[in-house]
Amino acid sequence: MIGERLAEIRKDHGDKQTDLAQKLNVAVSTIRSWEQEKSAPSHEILVRICRLYRVSSDYLLGLSDVDPAYVQRQRLENFTKQELKTLNDFEEFLMWRKSGASKPE
Repeated sequence: MIGERLAEIRKDHGDKQTDLAQKLNVAVSTIRSWEQEKSAPSHEILVRICRLYRVSSDYLLGLSDVDPAYVQRQRLENFTKQELKTLNDFEEFLMWRKSGASKPE
């Protein structure tokens, strides 16, 4: 499961096996071995992969079918910078309203 998920996440980030190998300071053959399920990364490397790609370990390990944060990031990548700013402004407005701030009379 790790290998399949790792390959998916790596490709979603536009990385080749060589790119990931360089980022993790391992051989390309090591990445290939992980993705082909012939071996598995150490716990320390798993943590580095999760931090690098901002993905939960539960998702990477196959303990969860969905990583909400990862799905959210993929959705947000479809927006322009201006659209993201508008979303952020609206979120701030809703939080202000929810806090019960007094409204101008």
